[in-house]
Amino acid sequence: MLRKLSRLIKQFFTKKFDTWLNQRMPSQPNHKLAQRNIFILPSRFGLAFIFFIVLLFILGTNYQNNLIILLSYLFTSLFITTMFYSFFNMAGLQVDGNGIYFGFVDEKIIIPINISAQQYKQSFTFSFSEQKPISVASIKDKKNVTIPVKYKTRGEKHLGRLIIVSEYPLGLFKCWTKLKFDISVICFPKALECQSYSNNNISAPLEDNLAVESSVLTKGDDFYDLKRYQRGEPLSQVAWKQVAKRNIWHTKQHSDPHSHALILDFNDMPSSTVENKLSNLCYLVLQYHQSGVEFGLSLPGQSQEAFIEAGSGQAHVNQCLKALAIYHA
Repeated sequence: MLRKLSRLIKQFFTKKFDTWLNQRMPSQPNHKLAQRNIFILPSRFGLAFIFFIVLLFILGTNYQNNLIILLSYLFTSLFITTMFYSFFNMAGLQVDGNGIYFGFVDEKIIIPINISAQQYKQSFTFSFSEQKPISVASIKDKKNVTIPVKYKTRGEKHLGRLIIVSEYPLGLFKCWTKLKFDISVICFPKALECQSYSNNNISAPLEDNLAVESSVLTKGDDFYDLKRYQRGEPLSQVAWKQVAKRNIWHTKQHSDPHSHALILDFNDMPSSTVENKLSNLCYLVLQYHQSGVEFGLSLPGQSQEAFIEAGSGQAHVNQCLKALAIYHA
């Protein structure tokens, strides 16, 4: 009960703090660190240092020992001086970042952040919310910091605030900021090989497609040949008369080169779950792209079928993978 209550209290104050941050430090492509967006508090070591100073002062006044009192004053001045050094070490940093980045589930996705400083700055850690931090020893002039992020689920991810922390120079103070950028990540499904589909639909069709595309087609859009049916090809191209007579599946061949491209259909995937079907499609998209074969993608939607026409190239692959990433059954 107490644990649940403490969690609710923490969520309440975290939500209030985030609302205040959004008002004080809204999302923008670049931030310059100054008094308005820098926070500083004593670290755990700093709190122990304060306790040590107070203890020295009490001992000095109790035993009327001026040397101990002088030592407590010296440590107090060191503490205050360190506070200013900690603040000015972070103040003046120019932080830039924006864009859309792509990657796969359970793989590192690199987010570049540009840092610039007119003066020499030291000892920082950079991290996005709920991600592992990276350390940067020093910053002078301009520096490109690459921050890795990793996700366990597919979809479009909006990165949390960028957290920059420094305890320079003596670790007595923790100086930090939380900046928000318009950065998003498209996390593709993890590629999952589907043997029953790939063996029939990749190895054999690659030879057929290469042979067909190398020949000269001169018959316009008219039908001129039959080819063994491969799973994934559109049913509209099936020679149904041959199926009815001989129970042998063939597809009609036309002189339009795009008719030879395969359509990867969600419903044809051998897996039973939605996520595994998307992972199978992801694997096939990558395989066809590496083999140089044109392909399209068909995904069922709630209102209408999402269809990407056959094509090739990196832009086409990214379009297909993005459709798989943001698909909702």
